[in-house]
Amino acid sequence: MQHSAEIFANQVSGDVFISDIYYILGAVACFLVVVAISLIDGGLVNPKHLIDTLVQTLLSALIAGASLLLGGYALWMWQYNVAFGVPHPLQQAFSDWWLFGHYMTTYPQFVDPASAPDIEGQQIFVVFFFGYAAIFGAFIHSMGLGRIKPGVSYILSAVGGGVMMPVLTYLTWGSASFLTNNGLHDYVGAYSLYMFVGVWSTILAWRLGPRLTSTNGLNPHMFGSGILALMLAIPLFVIGCGYVTPGSGYTGISGTTSGIGIVLCNIFAAFAGGGMSGGVIAYRTHKPVNALLGPIAGYVACTAIFDIAWPWECLLVSMVGPCIMHVSKDLMTRLNLDDQKLMPLALGNAIFSVLMAGIIGAGRAQGGVVGATGAYTFQHAHISFLMQCIGVVVTLLICVGSGLLLVFLLERTMGLRVARQIEQDGLDMWYWNEWRKSRKMRVSPKAMSNYDPARSAGHGSVSKLARTYDGPVLVDEESALPVRSGL
Repeated sequence: MQHSAEIFANQVSGDVFISDIYYILGAVACFLVVVAISLIDGGLVNPKHLIDTLVQTLLSALIAGASLLLGGYALWMWQYNVAFGVPHPLQQAFSDWWLFGHYMTTYPQFVDPASAPDIEGQQIFVVFFFGYAAIFGAFIHSMGLGRIKPGVSYILSAVGGGVMMPVLTYLTWGSASFLTNNGLHDYVGAYSLYMFVGVWSTILAWRLGPRLTSTNGLNPHMFGSGILALMLAIPLFVIGCGYVTPGSGYTGISGTTSGIGIVLCNIFAAFAGGGMSGGVIAYRTHKPVNALLGPIAGYVACTAIFDIAWPWECLLVSMVGPCIMHVSKDLMTRLNLDDQKLMPLALGNAIFSVLMAGIIGAGRAQGGVVGATGAYTFQHAHISFLMQCIGVVVTLLICVGSGLLLVFLLERTMGLRVARQIEQDGLDMWYWNEWRKSRKMRVSPKAMSNYDPARSAGHGSVSKLARTYDGPVLVDEESALPVRSGL
C-alpha cells in the first residue's frame, strides 16, 4: 500500500512507545492464558488423549483469534465511531479495522493523529482482542474434554470468537455502547467471557454426556503447572483491560478512574482470599483441587470490580468465589453433567461479580469517551445495580439462545461426540497414528475388533494386566510384539 511521505511524530513518540510496552505485555499474557489452559486440560485427561488435547486446544484458540481478525474488532470499534459522530459508523469501522482495513494496512507514523490518535496502541489492542478470542477458543475445547469432535470444537471456536464474543464485548465491554454508556460496568470480561463460557459449557456438557469412566485421568504435575502459569498470566492480562494515558493516569475499559497499582493489589488480594477459602473447602472435602482452583475462583468473583474496589473489598469478595464453585460442582454432579471446571468456576462467580460491582461501585462515574460531547461526554453515566442486572439478563439470553441453536444444529448435522470406540481407544491413536509410527509403533488392525494379538501370535496367555487394559493395543514395528501405550 502506498503511504504518505509525511510522518506524524506524535504517533511514534517516546510516550507512545512506553504505552506500547504496556499493551504488548497484556496481549502476550492473553496467549499465556491459552498455554495455561492447555496444561490444565492436559493434566485432566487420560494420557491416551493427551496429544490430541494439546493440538485441539491450540488450533481452537488460533481459529477463534483468526475469526476475530476478520471483523470482530471492527464491530467493537463501532461504538466509538458513534460517540464521535462519524458518518456511517458501522461501515466506517469495518473499512478501518477489518483484516484488510485501512488502519490494518498502514504504519502508525503515516496516520494523521487528528483522525486516529494513538493508532499504534489501537493496533496492538487488536492483538489483545485476538488473545481474548483465543482464550475463548481454548475454553471451547475444554468444554468437551476427551470426547468432543475436532470439527465441532473448531466451528464453535470460529463462531464464538468471530461473531458472538465481539457482539458481547460491543454491548458490555467498553464505554460507549447503549448499555455501558448508560452505566453498565465490567472490567475483565465477566459478561463477555466468563458468563459466556459458563453458559456454553453447561449446554455442551448436557448434550455431550459424561466421559467414559475408564477414560478419565489426572496428571497432577501438568495440572498444577497450568494453575501456576495461569496465576502468572492473569495480572498482566487484567491490567491490559484499560488505558494508560501518560500524565493523566489509568482508566478502566468502561471509563472509570482507576490506578494500575491498586488494580494489581486487588488481583493478589483476590488470589489470597480465594486461596484461603478454597483451602478450607479442600481440607473439609479432602479434595486438593479446591485449594488449587480457589485462587482462580476468587479472581473470577472479582473480575468486574478490580478497577473500582479497594484491596480489602476484593479480599472479602474473593472468599465467596470458592464457595460458589463448590456449590456449582455439587449441582453439576446431581444433574449428571460432566463439567467440574468451567461452569463451576465461571458462571456463578461471573454473575456474582457483576452484581457486586453494582453494589460496591454504585454511583461511580463511567461511560462516554474522552473528547466526545453530548450524550457521550466522558464519565457522564454512573454505575447502578439495575444496569448490572439488565446486563446479566441480556448476556444470558444471548448466550443461551446462541448456544442452544449452534449445539443442536451441529448435533443434528455432524454429531457432537466422537464414537465410543474412538474415545475408549484414545484420540491420539485414531487421529495421530502417524505420530505413533514415528516412534516405530503402529496400531494393530486386529485390536479394533477385540482381537487378542498376543494369543494369536502364539506368545502364550495374556497377563491379567493385559486383560484389564482398555487402551489401544500397539505393535512394535521391529519385533511385532504387542506393547501398551506409554502416553
